[in-house]
Formats: sequence, structure tokens, C-alpha cells
Amino acid sequence: MAKVAIGLLACVIVAGAIVGAQQRNTTTSTPALTPQDYIDIQQLVSNYPYGLDGNTDNGATYASLFAPGGVFGRPRTEGRDNLAALANREPHGAKYVRHFITNHVIEASPGGAIGREYCVIIDIGENGEPGKIFLGGRYDDEYVKTPQGWKFKNRTFTPSRVEVGGRGTGRGQE
Repeated sequence: MAKVAIGLLACVIVAGAIVGAQQRNTTTSTPALTPQDYIDIQQLVSNYPYGLDGNTDNGATYASLFAPGGVFGRPRTEGRDNLAALANREPHGAKYVRHFITNHVIEASPGGAIGREYCVIIDIGENGEPGKIFLGGRYDDEYVKTPQGWKFKNRTFTPSRVEVGGRGTGRGQE
């Protein structure tokens, strides 16, 4: 009888350990993104160049792309007023289109989602002058879902460092 009781107790302990492990895996797993989440995040990223290059409202549209406490890195910029000021730096404005973003990858993460994209920044030629590639690089993003929709929690630009004829083409800040 004692052996049966010990065997039964061992089965209960093992079953409890299995259920506990399954519950831990469920609570720590990354929630899945819905198709609408992917669309909304893509729209957020697509609106970024318009908020920056097409700045017609003193940077308010650009700043609204970031969650409260959101950060743009390099240069580290935090807070709505500072983000709006970043969009107001020269040479931005309604007719200054230059940021082109491509190859957007989105992945679910425990805090929401992460993403990365390539970016090329082009100085469009004016008055008969040819245009030129000013800078290229990559954005690394953290997205968070807020009551107002998906926003940037953190966005960092890393410039490319390509040696062409002995000179680096990366110029540092975006």
C-alpha cells in the first residue's frame, strides 16, 4: 500500500511540474501579431518620412509617431517637444523630400514588436544641379501598441560605413 501511495504521489508531483512548465511557457511567450498589426506598423513606418521631410506643422506630426517617452537615437532625442524640434532642423520642410525606406521586416516581441529597415537619404538636385546620395543606413525600431495605435518606442539610425575610394560615405547623424 505504501508503494502505491508513493507512486501516486510521484505521479502527482510530475504532473504538477509539467503543468507549471506549460504555464510558464504560456506566460513568457511572445504574443502573435495580427495581420492588422502588421499593416498598422507598416503605416507607421511609411508615415515617418512624411512627418520628417514634409514638416508643415512645426514637427507635431513627426512627434506624434512616437509613444509617450519614445526615443529617437543618434542623436538621442526624447520627449514630444524635442522630437518636434528634430523635425524642424534644416533642411526639412514641405518641399524637401529625401528619406526613402525599404525592406521593412517586422517581428513580434514581448513588449510589442521590433522592426528594421534600410534607408537612403537623397539630396534632390535643384536648379539644374544633379542629386546625390547624402546618406544610407538602417533603422532599428521597437514598436509599442498604444490607445492611439502603434507608435515608435525607440528608433535608432545606424549609418552605413562604405569605403569608396578611401573615403567613408557615412556622415554620422541622420
